[in-house]
Amino acid sequence: MAEPAPVTSGRTARAAGDTNPAVWRWVGCAGGVVLAAASWGAGALPRPNTGILWPGVAWSTPKGGSPLLASVSVLALLALVVAWWRLRSAPVSVRWWWTTVALWFAPLVVAMPLYSRDLYSYAAQGLLWDQGLSPYDHVVRELDSPWRASTAPTWLDSPTPYGPVWLLLARAVASVSGELWVALLLLRLLAVAGVVVLAWAVPDIARRLGWSPERAVWLGVATPLVGAHFVGGAHNDALMVAAVLGGLALALRGRFVLACVVVALGAMVKVTAVIALPFVAILWAHHAAARSTETRETAYGWGGVVRAGALTLLCAGVPMALGGILTGLGFAWLNPASTPGKNEQWTSLPTSFGMAVGAVGHLLGHDEWRDSGIDASRAVALVVLALLLVVVWLAALKPAAGADPDDLGRPVRGIAWAMLAVVVLAPVFLGWYYLWMLPVFAVSLDHGWAGRLEVPLAAVATAVCFATLPEGYSLGLTTTVVGVPFALVVAVLLVRRGWRTARRADWRHLLDLDRPLLPEP
Repeated sequence: MAEPAPVTSGRTARAAGDTNPAVWRWVGCAGGVVLAAASWGAGALPRPNTGILWPGVAWSTPKGGSPLLASVSVLALLALVVAWWRLRSAPVSVRWWWTTVALWFAPLVVAMPLYSRDLYSYAAQGLLWDQGLSPYDHVVRELDSPWRASTAPTWLDSPTPYGPVWLLLARAVASVSGELWVALLLLRLLAVAGVVVLAWAVPDIARRLGWSPERAVWLGVATPLVGAHFVGGAHNDALMVAAVLGGLALALRGRFVLACVVVALGAMVKVTAVIALPFVAILWAHHAAARSTETRETAYGWGGVVRAGALTLLCAGVPMALGGILTGLGFAWLNPASTPGKNEQWTSLPTSFGMAVGAVGHLLGHDEWRDSGIDASRAVALVVLALLLVVVWLAALKPAAGADPDDLGRPVRGIAWAMLAVVVLAPVFLGWYYLWMLPVFAVSLDHGWAGRLEVPLAAVATAVCFATLPEGYSLGLTTTVVGVPFALVVAVLLVRRGWRTARRADWRHLLDLDRPLLPEP
């Protein structure tokens, strides 16, 4: 496929004239260095703070940590965000962006864990298994090690929700790490490896789909959210997302067996990756139809889709089955929702509905309505999510009105929309969840309507950057009074938009693969 035409809008021309990319590259680098340095007093320290570390001007607090360094951390991240936005339309290459991402995020490799304490629980769960206790059947509180004291209370009494590949990696790290800081560094390097794969896969996929690889890297890799949560927080989601994007890159090369195995490995880190597999099957069906000697109308039908789906299931299912059997861990990881733990924040739409019910119940003297309302809202949301995922997949099977029926960007965008549905309707939303779908959107935008999503996606990524304090406390826990009404308004707008879209859809021909789901606007 030919290189996509460069973006030459008036905005780009102005940016090229009034933005010096080198200056903003170094502004972002300074932000990364300062954030890494400040983390040693404001990040998630090995000994948990006894209270919330709010930004302030005091050097220290009896509760632990430095409010002043917390303020410095917020300002350093702000510098990164401003530099990122200023470089949005900069006339630079993908290689330039690779260097810039390295300069911005490399300092965070030596930072204390930022915006989350999950890194400590990763190390503790790996050591738990190294001591002969399955992390699915035992909890960190049973761990015979000082590492236990650094684990967040949420995970002290909760079994792990992660897959066998991640636990193998965590166990290997724990077995060679005599000290906790060594384990933290090695686990962070695994997350960095995921970011490296993203940096390769994002421009590669975008180029193959006809979108600007530079803009894709800007949105999907260089966003400060990646530095904050995939490098600073070292979340294993980095490996999961890297597996999805790496699998897509392989699928677009026609290497579908390997693509399915790679995505399956990602699912054995975090099961969310399985959402990508049905869309990989669509790509496989398109590929088979393109290589067929029959006409497209004959080659690309339900028979081909079923064959591609069966092959995808086989190629991904076998390694996942072997992962559960050979490790002796079984398949509890396939149902992470069964992991107990209480995380109630309005940033999850279903949870915000339950909180609203609880507020009404409180006024009427029925405080018990809160828990039952949250449970009911989450249950309804899961049913709605299941239906939405089916509709999104069917829409990705069909062509868009007035577009090339063999447009491979459509099933890739289908993964992004499916991930977005999961994020919106999940019982819990945490900042790094937004990175499940942001890189997938980044590679599959185009010069039409989809391209208009770039700014809104980037704006949300910016807001999410500041939704958590440096030491890991989520502001969603203290902004309920404002957040719940806001979430309800967002829900109403989403339902209204969904209803309008549903009314336009051609439901009578939903299973006709040659007819678009939506007519031309």
